[in-house]
Amino acid sequence: MDTRAEDPVDEAPPPGWVLDTPTRHREVWKLPACAAALAVLFALLGTQFGETLGLVVCVTCAVVVAAGAVALAVAGRTAYDEQTIAASWRLHVVRMVVGVTTTSIIAVGSLVVGFPLGWFFGAAAWVPLSFRLARSVPRTDRVIVAWASVSLAVACLALSVVGSTVPDLPQRFSVMWIGPGAILGALLLAMAVVQFALAERTPPDPLLTDRDGVDT
Repeated sequence: MDTRAEDPVDEAPPPGWVLDTPTRHREVWKLPACAAALAVLFALLGTQFGETLGLVVCVTCAVVVAAGAVALAVAGRTAYDEQTIAASWRLHVVRMVVGVTTTSIIAVGSLVVGFPLGWFFGAAAWVPLSFRLARSVPRTDRVIVAWASVSLAVACLALSVVGSTVPDLPQRFSVMWIGPGAILGALLLAMAVVQFALAERTPPDPLLTDRDGVDT
């Protein structure tokens, strides 16, 4: 009687953050280049403002985003050289932190200078950051987004309070800070609650607890 070879055991596909590890040299520099270009754009935009507030906000944004570009380059090059789970995870965390920081900068900076479309697109970016198109969403991702949402909500609500209480504030600032600031702050607090709740129900990724000594 012929014997049939055993079917191979199906293995779960690796999560998205593993598949995102650079395997070609040019892949290392895509995100750092985009972040660096955004930093230059902020710096150039600051020169176009006719007031000190806009210049300070744009320069601050440029410095923070440029630091993020450096962090992405270092983490990406390390992951490319090592090709390990631990290095891939560090790159993923750096990408998440830089991503939420950049969108926070865009949202708060635009709100401060009274630019309506900027805070809208900055806030909208939280959706793909929170529910990315990946095979799994690690608990750490949800915690990062949740705490970033809390921080951004506090900043928005603080601007709303300032806009409501400070006399002789220019109308374009008070209108943006009071209305959109309060709405965005409330939405971000709700998102933080949801993300913290989801993080509690999300099990640690086995790849992080069983290999390379990385733990969530």
